[in-house]
Amino acid sequence: MKVAVLLLFSWAFSAHGADVYVHMMPWFETKESNSGQWGIHWTMANRNPDNVVDGKQDIASFYHPEIGAYASGDPDVVDWQLGAMKTAGIKGAFIDWPGTTEAFDYPKNKENAEAIIDGTVRAGLQFAVVYEDNNLNLAGVGDKIAQGTADMQYVQSNYFSKGNYVQLDGAPLLLDFGPQALYDDNWDQIFSPLDPKPTFLTLWNQNQQGGSFVKGEYAWVYSNYLDGLNNWYNFQEVPIKVGVAYPGFNSFYEQGGWPGPGFTIEFGTDTFQATFDLALANTDVIQICTWNDYGEGTIIEPTLEFGTQFLDIIQAATGTQYTHADFDEVTEIFLLRKQHANNATMLGHLAQRYHNLVHKFD
Repeated sequence: MKVAVLLLFSWAFSAHGADVYVHMMPWFETKESNSGQWGIHWTMANRNPDNVVDGKQDIASFYHPEIGAYASGDPDVVDWQLGAMKTAGIKGAFIDWPGTTEAFDYPKNKENAEAIIDGTVRAGLQFAVVYEDNNLNLAGVGDKIAQGTADMQYVQSNYFSKGNYVQLDGAPLLLDFGPQALYDDNWDQIFSPLDPKPTFLTLWNQNQQGGSFVKGEYAWVYSNYLDGLNNWYNFQEVPIKVGVAYPGFNSFYEQGGWPGPGFTIEFGTDTFQATFDLALANTDVIQICTWNDYGEGTIIEPTLEFGTQFLDIIQAATGTQYTHADFDEVTEIFLLRKQHANNATMLGHLAQRYHNLVHKFD
């Protein structure tokens, strides 16, 4: 079933009537941002980005960011990422959100997520959060209901009230990557203090575990590829569906020394076009999976291997007035910011240039 998205404000065009968002990871760190150590999502168990192999950093991925391994909280990186989204005609980011648990790298991920949220305002984009309830399991949280309630109250107080937070079906949109730790009436308990209640979506085929407030599901990448997507679009009866498009699935987990999924879906523009077209035919809201999950190999942001090929497809579909040359300008602004990092006058000029670029068609 198709649903209309109610937006507080809108800056980007839609692809054939659909609103296009991207799932974004905020968990990357460099030595400069992480007390002299590369973050684990660049290294996994056995990689070192300080090493260069065949002209590319030795990161835990088959693909390499066009700008090099980066820190997710770096405002220059954020503007490069969100500027590329804006000039592709993407409406905003669904940000993978770790919760407020003080464990592992979760606090840093949350800090980075909020740097990205700040960047959405600069770029004129929307955002919503995708809650990682499995982090409650991974962190060994004893009272999951209490921590989940604290997480939801934080989301309501700090995100839902923002003018560029995505509104779906008349309420703030909240997605959960699961459920994996909270089930059934657990959600009723943690949503009880919230007013209004969010439009709550679980992963596909899991809405039965989402409690009484669940409104629907969102699709994701899985080994059954188009068969699974067609079955979900055609036969899963839920009020709200958010479709998915992705470029493939080429996990580096085994090579990186981590446990993880073992299936592969061919990575490239053919896979992306097929899943994008299928989503356009079936839903009004599409989440691209993902902007930058390098470990699982589902990236659409510009890379050394594929450049802007995935963004070119989105740009053509959205009908935006931006062109391919605008992608180049976004990257040029990023590089100039790094080159002139100690020149306040130049940085002010570049900030204005970025603003003019991302808002020129608003």
